[in-house]
Amino acid sequence: MRLCAAVAFCLGSATPAVVAAGPYAPAAAGDSADTSPSAAAALERAAQARARGDWLDALAIYERLQAASPADGDLYRLRTLTLADLGSADRAWALLQARPELFDRAEHDRLQANRIARLAVWGGTRPLSESDRLRDMQRAEAAAARIPGPATARRQFDRLVVLNGLEQHEQAAALYRTLRDSGVELPPYALAAAGDSLLASRHPREAAEALEQAVGALPDDIDTQVVLAYAYLESGRHEDADAHLSSIVAAQPAWLRAPGARIADPNWNRYAAETNLAMVRAYSEDPATAEAMLAPMAAMAPSSPDLQAKLGIVALQRGRPTAALRRFEVAHTQDPRNLEARIGRVEALAGLGRLRAAREAHDELLATWPDNVHARRLHDQFRQRTGWQVDAGFESGRGDGDGGVAASPLGNRDGGHDVSVYSPLLGDRWRVGAFRQERWAEFDEAGGGRVRDLRHGIGLRYRHDRLDWELQVARSDERRAGSPSVDATGAGLTAGWRFNDHWQARIEVAHNAPGASLQAREAGILADTAAIGLLWAHDTRTGLGAELRQWRYDDGNRRESLSLDGHHAVLVRPRLRLDLSGQAHTGRGSRDDAPYFNPSRDAGWTVGAQLETRHWQRYDHGFAQQFGLAGGQYWQDGSGSAWVPSAHYRHVWALGHGRSLDYGVTWSRPVYDGNRERRVAFDIRFHWGE
Repeated sequence: MRLCAAVAFCLGSATPAVVAAGPYAPAAAGDSADTSPSAAAALERAAQARARGDWLDALAIYERLQAASPADGDLYRLRTLTLADLGSADRAWALLQARPELFDRAEHDRLQANRIARLAVWGGTRPLSESDRLRDMQRAEAAAARIPGPATARRQFDRLVVLNGLEQHEQAAALYRTLRDSGVELPPYALAAAGDSLLASRHPREAAEALEQAVGALPDDIDTQVVLAYAYLESGRHEDADAHLSSIVAAQPAWLRAPGARIADPNWNRYAAETNLAMVRAYSEDPATAEAMLAPMAAMAPSSPDLQAKLGIVALQRGRPTAALRRFEVAHTQDPRNLEARIGRVEALAGLGRLRAAREAHDELLATWPDNVHARRLHDQFRQRTGWQVDAGFESGRGDGDGGVAASPLGNRDGGHDVSVYSPLLGDRWRVGAFRQERWAEFDEAGGGRVRDLRHGIGLRYRHDRLDWELQVARSDERRAGSPSVDATGAGLTAGWRFNDHWQARIEVAHNAPGASLQAREAGILADTAAIGLLWAHDTRTGLGAELRQWRYDDGNRRESLSLDGHHAVLVRPRLRLDLSGQAHTGRGSRDDAPYFNPSRDAGWTVGAQLETRHWQRYDHGFAQQFGLAGGQYWQDGSGSAWVPSAHYRHVWALGHGRSLDYGVTWSRPVYDGNRERRVAFDIRFHWGE
């Protein structure tokens, strides 16, 4: 639609010159002309029709006179120029090439430029075959390259449109900047193409400037209006994007009825504005509202691939890949050329763990759309998803009891680090890796000894469809002075099963488990563990979890616990998010004389809130702060109950797709065996790979 407006502007802008020349230009030498009074009167009527812009009436006269005088070069020329004014650029160019001697240089250049613009228009329409998608744009580029001489402003404008259509967005953006910096005033159609390429090459602020100028002259070009909204969105101007499309929706009726018509026609400008308004809200952290806007439309038009694809995108944003895949499959079946559906299929299949099918869909997409900016970004994300995975973290804390000596199972001081590296996907299901992790604690404030659990190991990960599991084997080395020293091999298996988009189950079994009490380890006691958990998620905003766990210590102690936790985002905005959380637990131990913290019975609950403020974001890069407060009660048999507050503050950096760095401090006032403590801890974590 934007290119159609472009060619209309191109063709219309040259019309006055042609009208001025009109029928009075002299005939070429050697041509015979009909000079009868009736022919002269017909030519006068044709000239008047051209002056009014009635190209069809003028063309009909020239066609009739040409049939009577086929050798008349003047009629041939006027007929050709009128065809060009009517928009038949390709036919006009073919007629010019048949008799080029009848046309002057200005007419030749104009008709040649019109043909290039028309090829660009055809290149902007949807092809019947994807293999021919860029054919007309490539023909336009080749035709423009054959024009000799210096590039005129008109040719530069046409080249900008062609580069945009060929998806050579960086080159189009560079050409726009050159023209702009040279003081050239671009016509609206060229500004629209430049804005689209600037946005595609991730220069949204420049894109918004160009598009704002374009929509001022092309208010009815809904495509440019929509692109402007996305330029606002990607510039971080979410409110402006919403307001811009909302104003169009409010001004456009849903149905158009011509005077006297019995049936109304759908208003496609209103449809484009409203569906893209829904997507703007989805990308502004409100996919639930977007779904509420799109679902009724899809119910009215279930065979619309555009609506099905957009609902699939929204379902992915809500953490529902199964529902999303169904939408994308429907859209793809209805229209295999729908790019949103094809990209969405890859993302949904990958999210479901069906990587082989995702890879096949990805490869097919890249073969068909190798230069498309969205397909290329999907390729980069897919490569990140299937590539190396690296995690590294460090933590350190200190606890002080109100009575001077800490009774905490974490000791007076504690800390640790961990590093893991896993390979790219093997066979679309497997990863192999290695890791190192250490936990340590000091239980004697005088600094007499440090308990240390250092592990080096290897791991194997598997994921396909509903099932995922991970097996780890590690050697645990304490290597400390004093008694008793612990040196053992540990192994663990975790597995999960996804029932649907809402329910998952997980199990864990481990021998010589790394999460066992370091106080027990100080006494030479190791532990095994087994757990089963159930997770429910309404969407990415709301979820609940439950876990039943048992620890089996070497001294015969059996410690069992049941925990419940949940979270809900009560406020989500592009730069602000407020989450509420809650947790409850109860536990019991079978031995009262264990040389480590082991209440015979205990229970507790906490509720908390976390506020995240996003201060900067540019696509996959950003920075946010998190502020959290929590409080509740902890009860221990024989020690009564007490309030247990905590707070945390964190920085979160997004370093690109699948890469993050976060760090922060935590303060808490836990109670152990009736003794209240003060604990402050710092941790930092880096992640690479999705």
